[in-house]
Amino acid sequence: MTIACAKRLVPIVTGLSFLKPALSAIQFNNLTLIATAIIVGGSFSITTIHRLWLKDKAVSTLSHFLSDAKFHTPQMEILYAKRALEVYKISHGFFIIDATMQHHSMFCKWIHGVFVLFDHALKTNLKAICIVFLYYSDGALVKFPITFRIYYKGTGRAMLWQRGRKFECRTKYELAISMLEWALQMGFPKAVVLADSWYGIEPFIQELKRIHLSYVLEIKAGLKVKAPSKEPKFTPTGKLAKNQFELTALAEFFQSVSPVTKCGFAQDPETGQPAKVLYHLKIATVYLNAFGGKHRVVESVDPTKATRKYLVSDHLNWDPIKMVSAYSQRWVIEEFFRNAKQLADMEGVSIRSEQGVTLALCLVSWIDFLLHFENYEQSTAGELPKESLTIPSIVRQWQYENLKAFIEKIQEDETFVKRWLEVQACELQRKRKKRKALIHFAEDDEETMRKVA
Repeated sequence: MTIACAKRLVPIVTGLSFLKPALSAIQFNNLTLIATAIIVGGSFSITTIHRLWLKDKAVSTLSHFLSDAKFHTPQMEILYAKRALEVYKISHGFFIIDATMQHHSMFCKWIHGVFVLFDHALKTNLKAICIVFLYYSDGALVKFPITFRIYYKGTGRAMLWQRGRKFECRTKYELAISMLEWALQMGFPKAVVLADSWYGIEPFIQELKRIHLSYVLEIKAGLKVKAPSKEPKFTPTGKLAKNQFELTALAEFFQSVSPVTKCGFAQDPETGQPAKVLYHLKIATVYLNAFGGKHRVVESVDPTKATRKYLVSDHLNWDPIKMVSAYSQRWVIEEFFRNAKQLADMEGVSIRSEQGVTLALCLVSWIDFLLHFENYEQSTAGELPKESLTIPSIVRQWQYENLKAFIEKIQEDETFVKRWLEVQACELQRKRKKRKALIHFAEDDEETMRKVA
């Protein structure tokens, strides 16, 4: 049995107050009602939100607000970016880029942004929205999504939601560059860009150089290194060739590289857990055939699985542990994706319109920002004796605050209790649809067959 929303959560109302210049009072009230219900109920279903607020807000009202209300989402994104810069006073850190899929069922052809896409994690084609996110982390407590872009597929069959409209089709790395440029224009300081092997390609690196951003990227093992030739090379005329190098695969090249640096976790004096080696590292400054100029490349080998990973950076003076430590900060965006789907129910959104899809993704991002900021404030205020809490712990704190308010309300307000019980009773009375029985149609029953047709 669900606990109803007793009141709008204070951290939600105060935390989203930066949006007031872009919203009317009613619109801001609706937005905070929805955000509170998402935290309390863990669902982005409009029907669930309607029920958690004891049907104070009609489903049509909530749907209209998300899909058709008159406000300017880009203005709200600008206000959000300014708020993030204001509260954190950012000076350094990491720009993290990655894409995720918002999966939908087979009955979603009218939802904006849905395409038939290949999911590399599930190894199958499915209907989903692909969203590229730009995330920020300072390597410690400061973590939040900056902005996002929806990926529009340019090939394959058109979806019904497109209605003949053509949307600009840009690659994921082009979307990433546009977000980085937007962040820099908004006042974010330059930071090290982190991304997986999907972005470890020459066009993306060239664009990063153009906007003067350094990077640590994963690259594919199939790339070639320009290594000095073991034997002298000559031209067809017998002269010594100008380029005395040969292309060597990364794995083959690093076989001759030494020494090996072992890195991992030290022994924990509190728990007595022994030291653990995680990676065997090799590093070299090389010319990669796919990229221009010198690069620092690290080969990271997991000794337990015998798997190899290659990282590239334009920081030629970094040691292997510093490069691996920097790249490990990319994991915070994976945590964001998990929290967005499990705690904010990002995949539960079934709004069809472009505005509704965009606003829902914005709201998921803003909730993550508020949760991390709450954790940041508690940690820096000295309320936490050791380390920061997990985001699910902060969610449970907010749910606990709603529970206390709920208990107080049922003790004081008989009307609230009556309405809550009525809503719960409606849920108890749901009936299954009757199963239809198959019947036989005679071939000569023309009238019946005509009705069926």
